[in-house]
Amino acid sequence: MNAPSDSPAPASVASVRRIRMARVLVALACPVLALALIGQVLTAGAAVFVDPSWWAVHAAAIHWFDWITVVILVLGFAGRMSRRFKVLSATVVFLVLIQYVTAGLSGSPSLGAGATLHPLTGFLLFWAVTELVRVAWAGRPV
Repeated sequence: MNAPSDSPAPASVASVRRIRMARVLVALACPVLALALIGQVLTAGAAVFVDPSWWAVHAAAIHWFDWITVVILVLGFAGRMSRRFKVLSATVVFLVLIQYVTAGLSGSPSLGAGATLHPLTGFLLFWAVTELVRVAWAGRPV
């Protein structure tokens, strides 16, 4: 009679390939998101210091890349990334939602002061994404 083993069953070749592919895609998607956020800072700066018409670009640009945050979260689970990575990627999704909320507050007469949090949460978002890049490119099992 065979005793049950405490060790997990070996992963199939297909499973290992799926995990490896998810990790490669994460390693590519995180820097793309970081670059997109740098672009957001540049368009906001251009709107403040060059021409206010840049606000339209700043507001529209988020729709070009906000979906990447959800893709990174899903790939983090598919790639069996570390708990830290998964929490950070969920935080990034949450911070993007907060960015939408704080940007929307700017037109409110009673809640407009909440819009002042928009740049702060933007910096927190960039920090979280740079941490995702660092963890995704760490070169060790994550």
